[in-house]
Amino acid sequence: MTATVTVKSAGARVYAVSDLHVDYSANLAWVTALSSDAYQRDTLIVAGDVSDNLDRLEQALGALRDRFARVFFTAGNHELWIRRKEFPDSWQKLRAIDHLCDSINVETKPGRVPLGETGHAWVVPLKSWYIKPEEGAGSLFVRKRGEDPTLTMWADNYFVRWPTASADADPVALRLLATNPEHLEVDDDEPVVTFSHFLPRQDLIFSTDYEAVVNPNLRKDDYPSFNFSRVAGCTQLDEQLRGLGATAHVYGHQHRNRRRLVDGVLYISNCMGYPPERDLDADPHDELVSVW
Repeated sequence: MTATVTVKSAGARVYAVSDLHVDYSANLAWVTALSSDAYQRDTLIVAGDVSDNLDRLEQALGALRDRFARVFFTAGNHELWIRRKEFPDSWQKLRAIDHLCDSINVETKPGRVPLGETGHAWVVPLKSWYIKPEEGAGSLFVRKRGEDPTLTMWADNYFVRWPTASADADPVALRLLATNPEHLEVDDDEPVVTFSHFLPRQDLIFSTDYEAVVNPNLRKDDYPSFNFSRVAGCTQLDEQLRGLGATAHVYGHQHRNRRRLVDGVLYISNCMGYPPERDLDADPHDELVSVW
């Protein structure tokens, strides 16, 4: 697979991608094939799910850092899988990922970046998780006929380990959101681009009629017993990004690429996903998308 080199106008840009899943050799090859020269003024947002293997995560993020002026990252659910014994729980692994990013100059906190020839924008990573319907208010859950409510096929049930919490503790999603900034001091003319791995809105789960016409595979259901909405995200994430004054929000997780303006916020998903998905999908998954 050959990485797409975008021909762009002069000035610094902000690009986005997620769900790189570089455990697939074709996906890692795409990362390393990106131009070493074309993006040296630009910023890249990586919205999670690069790899659960920290060596491979460092390899991929390091390669991207070599190619871009700034790289911002937030972890997805795959990063927090524990399949080895190096971490007692996923919270400790998340801390280790933040330290890893610091060591290779990949940013996990809000930053002001160049935009165009003389402007600036703010890029704001948001730690996030999903709220299941049984965990309380804020779930993006929508009932699905014939679903398996136990999520037997959902790998997080086997590989994500959160430390034991008291019965009255907030869901993990709310505890993670509480670690994000509460406000930003920004100039009115500087756009704010927030990003998370998980979805902030229920309506983003489903394709529009227009999207389904352009790409009929979007409504194909290969796993009728799996209800993605149980593990999609949470509404509190949308409240948070809007409270921060987001102009645009980048997310990943579902492997469905979207670009929608909803109530003044532009929502963008640009997931690379798995090679078999790209082979069947009419929507390109191997291009960087410009957010701004």
